[in-house]
Amino acid sequence: MNNTLWNLENVTLSSGSGMRLDSVTLEIVSGVTAILGYSGAGKSSLVSLLAGMERPSSGELRFQVNAVQEKQGCLPLYWAPQGGGLWPHLTVRQHLDTVMAPKAAESAKETDKLLDLFGLTHRSHAVPEELSQGEQSRLSLARCLAAGPAVLLLDEPLAHVDPMMTPVYWNHLREHIRQTKASVVFTSHTPDIVMAESEQVICLKNGRILYAGSTTDLYNRPPNEEVARFAGPTNWFTEDELHLWLSSLPDNHHGSLNIRPECIQLQPTENGPASILSHRHHGSHAITVLKHRESGTTREIIHRPAYGQHSVDQTVSIIRHETHHE
Repeated sequence: MNNTLWNLENVTLSSGSGMRLDSVTLEIVSGVTAILGYSGAGKSSLVSLLAGMERPSSGELRFQVNAVQEKQGCLPLYWAPQGGGLWPHLTVRQHLDTVMAPKAAESAKETDKLLDLFGLTHRSHAVPEELSQGEQSRLSLARCLAAGPAVLLLDEPLAHVDPMMTPVYWNHLREHIRQTKASVVFTSHTPDIVMAESEQVICLKNGRILYAGSTTDLYNRPPNEEVARFAGPTNWFTEDELHLWLSSLPDNHHGSLNIRPECIQLQPTENGPASILSHRHHGSHAITVLKHRESGTTREIIHRPAYGQHSVDQTVSIIRHETHHE
Protein backbone atom coordinates (compact mmCIF):
# COMPACT_ATOMS: atom_id res chain seq x y z
CA MET A 1 0.00 0.00 0.00
CA ASN A 2 1.39 3.40 -1.01
CA ASN A 3 1.71 6.24 1.49
CA THR A 4 1.64 9.88 0.48
CA LEU A 5 5.11 11.45 0.64
CA TRP A 6 4.36 14.96 -0.66
CA ASN A 7 1.25 17.02 -1.27
CA LEU A 8 1.49 20.11 -3.47
CA GLU A 9 -1.45 22.47 -3.90
CA ASN A 10 -1.32 25.24 -6.52
CA VAL A 11 2.43 25.57 -6.10
CA THR A 12 4.25 28.16 -8.17
CA LEU A 13 7.97 28.92 -8.29
CA SER A 14 9.06 32.10 -9.98
CA SER A 15 12.40 33.75 -10.60
CA GLY A 16 13.73 36.78 -12.40
CA SER A 17 13.52 34.95 -15.72
CA GLY A 18 9.87 33.96 -15.31
CA MET A 19 7.70 31.14 -13.96
CA ARG A 20 9.63 27.94 -13.30
CA LEU A 21 6.63 26.02 -11.93
CA ASP A 22 3.08 27.09 -12.61
CA SER A 23 0.04 26.03 -10.51
CA VAL A 24 1.32 22.55 -9.67
CA THR A 25 -1.16 20.41 -7.74
CA LEU A 26 0.23 16.97 -7.10
CA GLU A 27 0.43 13.97 -4.78
CA ILE A 28 3.65 11.94 -4.74
CA VAL A 29 3.36 8.52 -3.14
CA SER A 30 5.87 5.97 -1.90
CA GLY A 31 7.54 3.69 -4.43
CA VAL A 32 9.53 4.83 -7.46
CA THR A 33 8.36 8.02 -9.17
CA ALA A 34 9.95 9.56 -12.26
CA ILE A 35 9.72 13.22 -13.25
CA LEU A 36 9.94 13.24 -17.04
CA GLY A 37 10.36 16.20 -19.37
CA TYR A 38 12.59 17.99 -21.83
CA SER A 39 15.39 20.31 -20.73
CA GLY A 40 13.89 23.41 -19.13
CA ALA A 41 10.59 21.71 -18.30
CA GLY A 42 10.95 22.38 -14.56
CA LYS A 43 12.19 18.99 -13.36
CA SER A 44 15.09 20.31 -11.26
CA SER A 45 12.91 23.12 -9.91
CA LEU A 46 10.36 20.59 -8.66
CA VAL A 47 13.04 18.40 -7.06
CA SER A 48 14.61 21.45 -5.42
CA LEU A 49 11.25 22.21 -3.78
CA LEU A 50 10.80 18.60 -2.67
CA ALA A 51 14.28 18.67 -1.13
CA GLY A 52 13.46 21.85 0.78
CA MET A 53 16.24 23.77 -0.95
CA GLU A 54 13.72 26.35 -2.18
CA ARG A 55 10.32 27.51 -1.03
CA PRO A 56 7.26 27.97 -3.24
CA SER A 57 6.50 31.49 -4.41
CA SER A 58 2.87 30.66 -3.69
CA GLY A 59 0.78 27.61 -2.85
CA GLU A 60 1.42 24.91 -0.29
CA LEU A 61 3.87 22.01 -0.18
CA ARG A 62 3.83 19.40 2.60
CA PHE A 63 6.30 16.58 3.17
CA GLN A 64 4.53 13.82 5.08
CA VAL A 65 7.32 12.85 7.45
CA ASN A 66 5.03 10.36 9.19
CA ALA A 67 5.00 8.33 5.98
CA VAL A 68 8.68 7.44 6.49
CA GLN A 69 8.96 7.44 10.29
CA GLU A 70 8.49 3.69 10.44
CA LYS A 71 12.00 3.33 8.99
CA GLN A 72 13.72 3.91 12.29
CA GLY A 73 17.36 4.90 12.49
CA CYS A 74 17.68 6.33 8.99
CA LEU A 75 17.49 9.74 7.37
CA PRO A 76 14.02 10.60 6.09
CA LEU A 77 15.41 12.12 2.87
CA TYR A 78 18.64 12.42 0.89
CA TRP A 79 19.06 14.66 -2.17
CA ALA A 80 21.53 14.09 -4.99
CA PRO A 81 21.46 17.28 -7.12
CA GLN A 82 22.09 17.27 -10.83
CA GLY A 83 25.67 18.49 -10.44
CA GLY A 84 26.42 15.78 -7.88
CA GLY A 85 26.84 18.09 -4.90
CA LEU A 86 30.17 16.51 -4.04
CA TRP A 87 32.44 17.86 -1.31
CA PRO A 88 35.63 19.18 -2.96
CA HIS A 89 37.91 18.55 0.02
CA LEU A 90 36.96 14.88 0.59
CA THR A 91 38.21 11.80 -1.22
CA VAL A 92 35.88 9.28 -2.81
CA ARG A 93 36.16 6.96 0.19
CA GLN A 94 35.61 9.81 2.64
CA HIS A 95 32.38 10.76 0.85
CA LEU A 96 30.98 7.33 1.63
CA ASP A 97 32.46 6.95 5.13
CA THR A 98 31.10 10.34 6.18
CA VAL A 99 27.46 9.58 5.42
CA MET A 100 27.74 6.07 6.90
CA ALA A 101 28.99 7.37 10.25
CA PRO A 102 26.03 5.95 12.24
CA LYS A 103 27.05 2.50 11.01
CA ALA A 104 30.71 2.95 11.97
CA ALA A 105 31.26 -0.70 12.90
CA GLU A 106 30.41 -1.80 9.36
CA SER A 107 31.36 1.32 7.43
CA ALA A 108 34.68 0.05 6.06
CA LYS A 109 33.09 -3.13 4.71
CA GLU A 110 30.10 -1.27 3.28
CA THR A 111 32.32 1.39 1.74
CA ASP A 112 34.43 -1.26 0.02
CA LYS A 113 31.28 -2.89 -1.34
CA LEU A 114 29.92 0.35 -2.79
CA LEU A 115 33.29 1.31 -4.25
CA ASP A 116 33.37 -2.02 -6.04
CA LEU A 117 29.74 -1.87 -7.23
CA PHE A 118 30.22 1.58 -8.77
CA GLY A 119 33.66 0.94 -10.23
CA LEU A 120 35.41 3.42 -7.93
CA THR A 121 37.83 1.22 -5.97
CA HIS A 122 40.84 2.42 -7.97
CA ARG A 123 39.74 6.03 -7.44
CA SER A 124 39.08 5.78 -3.70
CA HIS A 125 41.77 8.34 -2.77
CA ALA A 126 40.89 10.86 -5.48
CA VAL A 127 39.05 14.13 -4.78
CA PRO A 128 36.17 15.27 -7.02
CA GLU A 129 38.23 17.57 -9.27
CA GLU A 130 40.38 14.55 -10.20
CA LEU A 131 37.33 12.51 -11.31
CA SER A 132 35.68 12.37 -14.70
CA GLN A 133 32.05 13.49 -14.94
CA GLY A 134 30.98 9.86 -15.15
CA GLU A 135 32.91 9.01 -11.99
CA GLN A 136 31.38 11.98 -10.21
CA SER A 137 27.88 10.82 -11.18
CA ARG A 138 28.60 7.32 -9.90
CA LEU A 139 30.01 8.67 -6.63
CA SER A 140 26.97 10.90 -6.11
CA LEU A 141 24.63 7.91 -6.43
CA ALA A 142 26.87 5.66 -4.30
CA ARG A 143 26.90 8.31 -1.55
CA CYS A 144 23.11 8.49 -1.65
CA LEU A 145 22.87 4.72 -1.21
CA ALA A 146 25.47 4.81 1.57
CA ALA A 147 23.34 7.30 3.50
CA GLY A 148 20.46 4.80 3.47
CA PRO A 149 17.57 7.30 3.53
CA ALA A 150 13.89 6.42 3.49
CA VAL A 151 13.47 8.56 0.35
CA LEU A 152 16.10 9.17 -2.33
CA LEU A 153 15.74 12.34 -4.41
CA LEU A 154 17.86 11.94 -7.55
CA ASP A 155 18.15 14.72 -10.11
CA GLU A 156 19.29 13.18 -13.42
CA PRO A 157 21.15 10.27 -11.78
CA LEU A 158 24.00 8.78 -13.83
CA ALA A 159 23.56 11.56 -16.43
CA HIS A 160 27.23 11.52 -17.44
CA VAL A 161 27.80 7.76 -17.27
CA ASP A 162 28.57 5.78 -20.42
CA PRO A 163 25.18 4.57 -21.74
CA MET A 164 26.55 1.05 -22.11
CA MET A 165 27.22 0.91 -18.37
CA THR A 166 24.17 2.80 -17.11
CA PRO A 167 21.97 -0.33 -16.84
CA VAL A 168 24.53 -1.92 -14.50
CA TYR A 169 24.26 0.93 -12.00
CA TRP A 170 20.49 1.07 -12.28
CA ASN A 171 20.55 -2.62 -11.32
CA HIS A 172 22.45 -1.71 -8.14
CA LEU A 173 19.94 1.02 -7.31
CA ARG A 174 17.03 -1.35 -7.95
CA GLU A 175 18.56 -3.97 -5.64
CA HIS A 176 19.06 -1.33 -2.94
CA ILE A 177 15.39 -0.38 -3.19
CA ARG A 178 14.38 -4.03 -2.93
CA GLN A 179 16.48 -4.61 0.18
CA THR A 180 15.72 -1.39 2.04
CA LYS A 181 12.14 -0.69 0.84
CA ALA A 182 13.25 2.90 0.15
CA SER A 183 11.24 5.21 -2.08
CA VAL A 184 12.83 7.08 -4.98
CA VAL A 185 11.93 10.22 -6.90
CA PHE A 186 14.20 10.80 -9.90
CA THR A 187 14.23 13.13 -12.88
CA SER A 188 15.00 12.13 -16.45
CA HIS A 189 14.49 13.19 -20.05
CA THR A 190 15.01 9.60 -21.29
CA PRO A 191 11.75 7.66 -21.81
CA ASP A 192 13.44 4.24 -21.84
CA ILE A 193 14.85 4.74 -18.33
CA VAL A 194 11.54 6.04 -17.00
CA MET A 195 9.58 3.14 -18.51
CA ALA A 196 12.03 0.59 -17.10
CA GLU A 197 12.58 1.98 -13.62
CA SER A 198 9.47 3.83 -12.40
CA GLU A 199 6.04 2.89 -11.10
CA GLN A 200 4.61 6.41 -11.21
CA VAL A 201 5.50 9.23 -13.57
CA ILE A 202 5.00 13.00 -13.66
CA CYS A 203 5.25 14.63 -17.12
CA LEU A 204 6.28 18.28 -17.07
CA LYS A 205 6.29 20.90 -19.82
CA ASN A 206 7.04 24.58 -19.29
CA GLY A 207 6.54 24.22 -15.54
CA ARG A 208 3.09 22.64 -15.86
CA ILE A 209 1.99 19.07 -15.26
CA LEU A 210 0.64 17.34 -18.36
CA TYR A 211 0.27 13.93 -16.73
CA ALA A 212 0.65 12.33 -13.31
CA GLY A 213 -0.17 8.68 -12.81
CA SER A 214 1.04 5.15 -13.35
CA THR A 215 3.86 4.50 -15.80
CA THR A 216 1.92 1.61 -17.31
CA ASP A 217 -1.05 3.85 -18.06
CA LEU A 218 1.19 6.47 -19.62
CA TYR A 219 2.52 3.84 -22.00
CA ASN A 220 -0.70 2.00 -22.80
CA ARG A 221 -3.46 4.54 -22.22
CA PRO A 222 -2.15 8.12 -22.58
CA PRO A 223 -4.85 10.82 -22.64
CA ASN A 224 -3.62 12.55 -25.79
CA GLU A 225 -0.91 12.49 -28.45
CA GLU A 226 1.41 14.96 -26.74
CA VAL A 227 1.45 12.95 -23.51
CA ALA A 228 1.80 9.67 -25.45
CA ARG A 229 5.10 10.84 -26.91
CA PHE A 230 6.59 11.38 -23.45
CA ALA A 231 6.75 7.58 -23.16
CA GLY A 232 8.66 7.12 -26.40
CA PRO A 233 7.92 6.35 -30.07
CA THR A 234 4.27 5.77 -30.90
CA ASN A 235 1.66 5.90 -33.63
CA TRP A 236 -1.27 8.19 -32.84
CA PHE A 237 -4.30 7.74 -35.09
CA THR A 238 -7.34 9.97 -35.12
CA GLU A 239 -10.64 8.18 -35.67
CA ASP A 240 -10.67 9.13 -39.34
CA GLU A 241 -7.09 7.91 -39.79
CA LEU A 242 -7.92 4.59 -38.17
CA HIS A 243 -10.61 3.87 -40.74
CA LEU A 244 -8.30 4.90 -43.55
CA TRP A 245 -5.14 3.05 -42.56
CA LEU A 246 -5.93 0.01 -40.40
CA SER A 247 -7.18 -3.26 -41.81
CA SER A 248 -9.18 -4.00 -38.64
CA LEU A 249 -10.28 -1.95 -35.64
CA PRO A 250 -10.86 -2.87 -31.99
CA ASP A 251 -14.46 -3.83 -31.30
CA ASN A 252 -16.72 -0.84 -30.65
CA HIS A 253 -13.78 1.57 -30.72
CA HIS A 254 -14.48 5.29 -30.99
CA GLY A 255 -12.06 8.20 -30.99
CA SER A 256 -8.28 8.32 -31.34
CA LEU A 257 -5.97 5.38 -30.69
CA ASN A 258 -2.38 5.11 -29.45
CA ILE A 259 -0.45 2.17 -30.94
CA ARG A 260 3.10 1.48 -29.75
CA PRO A 261 5.72 0.12 -32.19
CA GLU A 262 5.56 -3.44 -30.85
CA CYS A 263 1.79 -3.51 -31.42
CA ILE A 264 1.88 -2.68 -35.12
CA GLN A 265 3.03 -4.71 -38.10
CA LEU A 266 3.42 -3.99 -41.79
CA GLN A 267 2.32 -7.12 -43.60
CA PRO A 268 3.41 -7.47 -47.25
CA THR A 269 0.23 -8.04 -49.23
CA GLU A 270 -0.30 -8.16 -52.96
CA ASN A 271 -2.38 -5.13 -53.93
CA GLY A 272 -2.35 -3.91 -50.29
CA PRO A 273 -3.94 -0.53 -49.47
CA ALA A 274 -0.58 1.21 -48.92
CA SER A 275 2.82 1.26 -50.58
CA ILE A 276 6.22 1.93 -49.01
CA LEU A 277 7.88 5.22 -49.93
CA SER A 278 10.89 4.87 -47.60
CA HIS A 279 12.10 2.57 -44.85
CA ARG A 280 14.87 3.01 -42.26
CA HIS A 281 15.97 1.24 -39.10
CA HIS A 282 16.64 2.96 -35.75
CA GLY A 283 17.81 0.01 -33.64
CA SER A 284 14.83 -0.89 -31.46
CA HIS A 285 12.31 0.34 -34.04
CA ALA A 286 11.92 1.14 -37.72
CA ILE A 287 10.24 4.11 -39.38
CA THR A 288 8.42 3.48 -42.64
CA VAL A 289 6.71 6.16 -44.71
CA LEU A 290 3.60 4.85 -46.42
CA LYS A 291 1.37 6.21 -49.16
CA HIS A 292 -2.29 5.27 -49.13
CA ARG A 293 -2.89 4.14 -52.68
CA GLU A 294 -6.50 5.27 -52.98
CA SER A 295 -6.38 8.65 -51.21
CA GLY A 296 -2.74 9.56 -51.89
CA THR A 297 -2.28 10.41 -48.18
CA THR A 298 1.15 9.73 -46.64
CA ARG A 299 2.21 9.09 -43.04
CA GLU A 300 5.00 7.58 -40.95
CA ILE A 301 4.52 4.25 -39.20
CA ILE A 302 6.86 3.39 -36.31
CA HIS A 303 7.14 -0.36 -35.80
CA ARG A 304 9.48 -3.11 -34.69
CA PRO A 305 12.18 -3.86 -37.29
CA ALA A 306 11.60 -6.70 -39.73
CA TYR A 307 14.98 -6.87 -41.40
CA GLY A 308 14.91 -7.79 -45.06
CA GLN A 309 11.11 -7.99 -45.26
CA HIS A 310 10.31 -4.46 -46.45
CA SER A 311 11.38 -2.58 -49.55
CA VAL A 312 10.43 0.60 -51.39
CA ASP A 313 7.29 0.32 -53.57
CA GLN A 314 6.17 -2.84 -51.76
CA THR A 315 2.43 -2.92 -50.99
CA VAL A 316 1.43 -3.63 -47.40
CA SER A 317 -1.42 -3.74 -44.91
CA ILE A 318 -1.17 -2.31 -41.37
CA ILE A 319 -1.98 -4.92 -38.74
CA ARG A 320 -2.57 -4.02 -35.06
CA HIS A 321 -1.75 -6.52 -32.30
CA GLU A 322 -3.32 -6.52 -28.84
CA THR A 323 0.03 -6.60 -26.97
CA HIS A 324 0.20 -4.60 -23.71
CA HIS A 325 2.89 -4.00 -21.09
CA GLU A 326 1.15 -4.26 -17.74
